[in-house]
Amino acid sequence: MKKMKKKIFSILFALALSLSLVPAVPAMAAQAPVDLGSAGNFVILSKSGITTTGTTSIVGDIGVSPIAATAITGFGLILDSTNQFSTSDPSSLVTGKVYAADYAVPTPAKMTTAVSDMETAYTDAAGRTLPDATELGAGDISGMTLAPGLYKWGTGVLITSVGVTLSGGAN
Repeated sequence: MKKMKKKIFSILFALALSLSLVPAVPAMAAQAPVDLGSAGNFVILSKSGITTTGTTSIVGDIGVSPIAATAITGFGLILDSTNQFSTSDPSSLVTGKVYAADYAVPTPAKMTTAVSDMETAYTDAAGRTLPDATELGAGDISGMTLAPGLYKWGTGVLITSVGVTLSGGAN
């Protein structure tokens, strides 16, 4: 019994000694999040248009710039009395506000800034060499839940009526 304890102790000591001689592997630094600036106030922000043709449920604000509200189709837009934003009819399509560059002041400046921030964020993200995923789902992300991260595609991205869920906090 004493010999066995001594042998186990010797093995553990040798293991501890060998591990202490292995150099520490530096941890990969996590990439800083892409700063969306004021573009982060929108769940959809586009320079070319936003269209829905089926069942849609958008929670948050959407907007277009430098184009007009006519580039937002299928939402049954109802312009607010201030002419600064619209809502959707039915309201279940967009739980939030709809903005366009041709709405009343201060909306045009708000939209110009948001699109500029979106372009800056895109340039940052596109320049990163280590995305979390590339070509996810071969471009079809329908039904997927995406965790926070950087996703890159070299093709168009398809989201069918099944939808896609973005999982993560406000940051």
